[in-house]
Amino acid sequence: MSGGSVKRIAMTLDIQDGLIDEYYEHHQNVPEKVQTALRSVGIRNLSLWYWGSRMFYYAEYVSDEPFDEAMARYAKMDGVKEWEEKMHKYQKKL
Repeated sequence: MSGGSVKRIAMTLDIQDGLIDEYYEHHQNVPEKVQTALRSVGIRNLSLWYWGSRMFYYAEYVSDEPFDEAMARYAKMDGVKEWEEKMHKYQKKL
């Protein structure tokens, strides 16, 4: 569901020591299925950067659907589970 009001989404993650460059590189080559899934739920202008081992994300969410519902739909889309599992291996447990 796209269309609707624009909401700004920000998130930070800590990445396993010594793996930030590898994690960032993966995000320079996000699979097309994942990019399509993100767009289909209303994610636009996704940006990320890092400082040390902390990763910062910014995105605009364009939809009137509650964000958590959109992310639940995203999680079920083709290719997303594999991508998210791969990326979670880099993230520190907090």
